[in-house]
Amino acid sequence: MQPSEGFWEGVGASVGSSPGWMVIGALLVVGVLFVVAKYVYPGHKEIKMRELDIRQREAENDRDRIKANAALAENMRGLRESNDQLAKQSAALSAGIEESKTRSRSMGEEMTHTRESVDHIRDTTDDTCAMVREIHSVVVVPHRAEGTD
Repeated sequence: MQPSEGFWEGVGASVGSSPGWMVIGALLVVGVLFVVAKYVYPGHKEIKMRELDIRQREAENDRDRIKANAALAENMRGLRESNDQLAKQSAALSAGIEESKTRSRSMGEEMTHTRESVDHIRDTTDDTCAMVREIHSVVVVPHRAEGTD
């Protein structure tokens, strides 16, 4: 938007007819506005941009932290499940070991009974063998001595 042709002439006429203090005041106001527009406002805008950038980085850090916590929670859940599985396997192995101990004790008792049975059979066999020898010596050997085979 361009000012009209008479605008600058009107500004010049009004400045010329104004008292000096008004001109100086107007120049001061324009100067202050210029300084604010040139130096203060951009600095303020830069500060706001920095604050916005910091907030964005904090939000991104929060998102990353949330993701990391979620991943950690997932890992912890996996570890709990692994520990539960290991506990179940350990309980099953312990039960198997106890069952094996019981079977071993039972087999040991059976072996004791078997040894006793084997010893009894051996004694009986030895006794039978001794009796057969005795019968043989009484019945067969005297007949050989007589020569009547």
